[in-house]
Amino acid sequence: MSLLHHLIYQSNVVARLSASELGRLLEQCRSHNQQADITGVLLHDGNRFLGVLEGTPAAIAAVFNRIEADCRHTGVQVLADGPISHRQFACWTMGLVDDVSQPGGGVGDEAIPCMHTVTDAALWLLLREFQVGAGRPLLLLPS
Repeated sequence: MSLLHHLIYQSNVVARLSASELGRLLEQCRSHNQQADITGVLLHDGNRFLGVLEGTPAAIAAVFNRIEADCRHTGVQVLADGPISHRQFACWTMGLVDDVSQPGGGVGDEAIPCMHTVTDAALWLLLREFQVGAGRPLLLLPS
């Protein structure tokens, strides 16, 4: 059994966040994630969030409980939840991508670490779908 786990979720923003509010959110995420040894990325398109969390199952559960209770978003939906062989965002306690208005505007090949497995490919497709499909619901991937 893998000690590493990931959880990918999407949610709807309750109200538009200013740049300073996004900055505060990012700092809060980084602080909580660093304490829990969680890595990941948060994508924001003005209307939705897509989050990827990586760490131990217990740490992810604790952080995700806080995320679900956050009043800045609603409709939290888990898209994937399961073991992983390695971290994709090992250098980021939480990366933020908030320019997803055009393909290539936020998540580009240079921004995402090299992906090697089927799970990695599914994650890449999910991130690209969020980027290209701003304003449309995401397709669910099997976990």
